[in-house]
Amino acid sequence: MSNTDNMQSNTNVLVNETQIYPGFYTTNIKKLANVDYLRFQGAFDTVITDLKNDYNKDKFVRDNSFNQSWDHIQGEARELIIKLLEMYCAAEYSGFILYKELSYQLRETNSTLSDGFRLMSRDEARHASFLNKALTDFHLTPSLEFLKKEGRKYHSLPFAWFIHSTYLSEKISSCYYINIFDHLVSHPEYSIYPLFGLYKSWSEDEDRHGDFVGTIIKSQTNLSNGLKARLVCKFYLVLIFSMTYLKYKDNEKLFALIGLDSREYYITTIKSVNKSVEKHLPVILDIENSMFFKKLDACMLHISENKKIGISNHYKLLKFIKKTPHYVALFLIMLSLFLIKSIDTQANRIA
Repeated sequence: MSNTDNMQSNTNVLVNETQIYPGFYTTNIKKLANVDYLRFQGAFDTVITDLKNDYNKDKFVRDNSFNQSWDHIQGEARELIIKLLEMYCAAEYSGFILYKELSYQLRETNSTLSDGFRLMSRDEARHASFLNKALTDFHLTPSLEFLKKEGRKYHSLPFAWFIHSTYLSEKISSCYYINIFDHLVSHPEYSIYPLFGLYKSWSEDEDRHGDFVGTIIKSQTNLSNGLKARLVCKFYLVLIFSMTYLKYKDNEKLFALIGLDSREYYITTIKSVNKSVEKHLPVILDIENSMFFKKLDACMLHISENKKIGISNHYKLLKFIKKTPHYVALFLIMLSLFLIKSIDTQANRIA
């Protein structure tokens, strides 16, 4: 059967609707509008020019490698790929809506930031559209009811939380994609679906998004200079890197499917991100400290114990009592992670 015949037979199969759940976020728009970019006008011009150049404009095109039926992927492998596509789709729509709304809200008060967010929303929309089509390869299409503003539940984040989490999310995604891409270039036998071939372009888009948000951080004295800025930055790095690492158990089967050890992959990704953010943040973490990931592994044990307690048949009060020592242990471990000396990127010294 020709590729064309394969594609035709695949698209004729009934497509079912699947639910995806993007998150909806906002922050203090006045603080964002008051971002003074003039001292860093050159840096903003550079990152926005990079976004405008749209280097990957023609990369997200379904080539002949997609033109076949994917029904030969069955069982757990199929479920894992669908889960991956749904997760990506939700994230890209979340980013698209967030950046589009920020661009609109800033259009009259901060045209530079408005322009940057507009270009980022363009990329996110392109990614989401591509993922929509990928889901149809598995006879699914996402419900797009969430595109209607009515009924959305927004999470309003404090400005510092919002800007650091957005920045790190983009940089983590960039390293996430490029590490998988590089692995599959070396081990093509694990590239079971052609979406992975786009990960290099995807990584580049996310990296440029991170550079734009990172320039916002670097341009603001209260976020980039002084003891408070270093402590706040360190707090978010510890928190978000920990949250990222603690996902590895949930994704072990998915990464095994493409020939990766989940724990080692997350360690590599976090180390890559830590190096990448050095140019924008006042401090980075001492990830090479032998205790860093050992402490996170200890967190995993306490979380696992609390999950077991949660599904037990004990009364709620007894469950709470049994969980409390693990919560205390988790707090103390996170505190000890925060107390590990960080690396001052501005002075190139341990601080």
